[in-house]
Amino acid sequence: MGDIVTGLEILTSWYEKIWVEGDLEAVAEFFDVEAMASGLMTDFAAQIEDFQSLVPAVLHAVRNVSFSIEDSMEMDDRVWVRMTLHAQKASDMSPIHIPGQVMIRLRNGKIIEAHNSYDFVSYFEQMGNLPKDSIALMLAGETLS
Repeated sequence: MGDIVTGLEILTSWYEKIWVEGDLEAVAEFFDVEAMASGLMTDFAAQIEDFQSLVPAVLHAVRNVSFSIEDSMEMDDRVWVRMTLHAQKASDMSPIHIPGQVMIRLRNGKIIEAHNSYDFVSYFEQMGNLPKDSIALMLAGETLS
């Protein structure tokens, strides 16, 4: 009898292969053909083909991607993690850290559903696309333009 693969191992392998190694061919190994991933952008549910466009765009802007999983929980066909993506800005190699949470649901060893919640405001601040402390500025009534 083969080794039992946990949902956490599948999710960890997904981040390692796709985001760290940049292996776009591996997307289909992890995602069921009917899979949808939400939370990356408002009103946007990503399918396999979307990841094959999204990943290169992100990896163009960052280098040396790694990740750490701070907490995880697995129950039946679902896995939840609280994690941080680590990388360096391609422009100047300064470090960036993006905290987030992910929940996946598995079917037959593949991801059928994924919900992502990353701190994109912090990511864009670190990348220089938004001013530092953007949330505090907006809470104080400032408008970013």
